[in-house]
Parts: sequence; structure tokens; C-alpha cells
Amino acid sequence: MVILRFERVCKSFRRREGSKLALDHVSFGLERGQIMGIFGPSGAGKTTLLRVAAGLEAPDSGIVAYNDERLSEMSTAQHRRYRRRSVGCVWAGQSWMPGLSVREHVELPLLIDGCDNRTARRAALKFLLACEAGECAELMPDELSDGERRRAAIARALIIEPQLLLVDGAVSGLSIVEQEQIMELLAELAQDANVAVLVADTNAGQLLRVDPIVYMRDGKLIGTEPPDERGKLYTLPTPASHPSAADA
Repeated sequence: MVILRFERVCKSFRRREGSKLALDHVSFGLERGQIMGIFGPSGAGKTTLLRVAAGLEAPDSGIVAYNDERLSEMSTAQHRRYRRRSVGCVWAGQSWMPGLSVREHVELPLLIDGCDNRTARRAALKFLLACEAGECAELMPDELSDGERRRAAIARALIIEPQLLLVDGAVSGLSIVEQEQIMELLAELAQDANVAVLVADTNAGQLLRVDPIVYMRDGKLIGTEPPDERGKLYTLPTPASHPSAADA
């Protein structure tokens, strides 16, 4: 079942020297239980794609749908619920609030949603353990290694139990061992928890255990070049269009 669908999505940003087309007629479908990787150089549009998928940016044109419901047609309450309950996000260079322990950071989304302290604490410890970061719970974020901080950030994104997980710069800057650990964790999440995972990074070789994987350049998804270290690239399937009167 396709959980996230992009159809001919375009997004541009204004600059002093003119507009920048960050997404150029992007189309793909992501299914539940699938982990999909997008790689390409800085400025290719990867982060913009994830932000549009998360509902943080509205596309200029095209369709973005979650479970066949268009984000553009959601009410304000539905859109807020989508962002806070359906999609978990891990951003490159994610900031941590000063003075809060790792556990307090992880449990924060539940507390914001009105969950009681005891339940939120129990859930935070559960997801930290699931992400192999349980021993970091009472530490401060600046006491963690880069790999530990990344696993804690994934636990924070998962605490809302989303159906869709978006990970930007998942393993950039980590050692080979840490890269393998993070990607194994994400692959297990997709398979065992039936979560749809979309991962973006600058290097195809870092996206271990991801299938399919596609190259992005100048706002376009390109499935033929350049070849990655595994020697094979997969082209993302283009979802079937669902025309309506609004599209005519």
C-alpha cells in the first residue's frame, strides 16, 4: 500500500538573483514497510523534498498525498495531526534544547500532546532501548558521540509511533561501523514495525541496506546516473495518476 505519493511536485524559492527550482516535477510512491534512499550533492533538493513530505513546506504545484489524502486538502486540525502524529522527522544537524537530558528530549513530543509524565518517561525509555541508546537516557546531548546522538534523534522521532519516518543526512559524518548500525536500525524499523522510511544523504555508499535508491540532481529524481558503489541504481516507480476535476 502506497502511504506517501508525490505527483509532478514542483517547489521553488526566491533568491536575490532569481528563483531556485528545488523540486522539478518530482513523482514517486513510498509503501508501508519500505525503506527508500535518495542521494545527491548538496543543493540537489533532498531536504526540500523531505520538508514537503513532512508538511513543513507547501509545493507550488503537484500533489502530495498521505494514505491517498492530499495534504493540500487537509483542514488545519488534520494537517497539525499529520505533522504531530503521523510523520516522524530526523533532520541533519538537529538542535537540542539546553538543559534537557536525552530522555527529556525524547519524551517532549508526548508531553506537548498532553501525555502524563510517567507514560511519557516509560515510552522514552522504551524507544531509546529499541534504538540501542538506553544507556544515554540520563546523559546530556553534548556528552554523546555522533552515533549515539543520531540514535537518540531517531528514538525521538519514533516516540509518536508514526507510519512515515523521514531521515535527512542519516549517517553523514559517522564512522563505517556507526553507519552500518544506523542503517540496520532503519531497515529493521521498516520491516518489523511496517513503517515507511525515506532516507536522504549525500553519498550512495552511506545508504547501506536501502532498496530502492535513486540519484537526485537539480531538483529531479534521476535513476540512471551516476552509478553508486554497489554498482546498481533503481528507478523509483511513478505512481498512477488520480485525475480529478481540480486537476483539469
